[in-house]
Amino acid sequence: ILVLEKDKGTVQRIGNGKISDQPLLDVSVANSVERCMCGIAVSKHNSTTYVFLYYTEINGKDGEDRQGKEPIANRLYRYELVDNKLVNPAILLDLPATPGPRHNGGSIIIGPDNNLYVPIGDIDGSFRGPDSQTVTQNYQDGKDPDGRSGILRITQDGQPAGEGILGNSIPLSLYYAYGIRNSFGLGFDPVTGNLWDTENGPQFGDEINLVE
Repeated sequence: ILVLEKDKGTVQRIGNGKISDQPLLDVSVANSVERCMCGIAVSKHNSTTYVFLYYTEINGKDGEDRQGKEPIANRLYRYELVDNKLVNPAILLDLPATPGPRHNGGSIIIGPDNNLYVPIGDIDGSFRGPDSQTVTQNYQDGKDPDGRSGILRITQDGQPAGEGILGNSIPLSLYYAYGIRNSFGLGFDPVTGNLWDTENGPQFGDEINLVE
């Protein structure tokens, strides 16, 4: 079992009921509110095991106080699992992490088509005025899409998968759905193959949505 430690930026491995002596990975993540080590997915290709991690990255050192430190980006990385270490990192997505610090998403999954599905919220943009509001947040006069407020779909090599619903250039070609405010979960129905997501309301009105 691979377990994320949200605020520490570590990935632990549990085998036979015991945690490994050292984490598989320790990276510098922002940890204010919902900035964090946010999501994980695993895929096996013959003898290679890929581990995909979504986290809010900062420039920093292990063990330092990360509270309140401004992030570089919300990033999706692909690692290889080799000898109880995660090695050979490759950045697949470089997404906004400001204004924040809430609604970063990151509950990534691999779909039945073997593509990665990546939910990302509005990064608090809906509360910060016109400069932070985009059309994918359903603001008619908002700014052009910048990767926020959507479910993005990419191949396991980080390329657009199929036709985007908003356009052919990046990031438009990455959108599988938009209007996402603050999703904490995705799941594919094993019978129908339909995609569902969870959306957190501000104080109430949480939703479970069929993503068409």
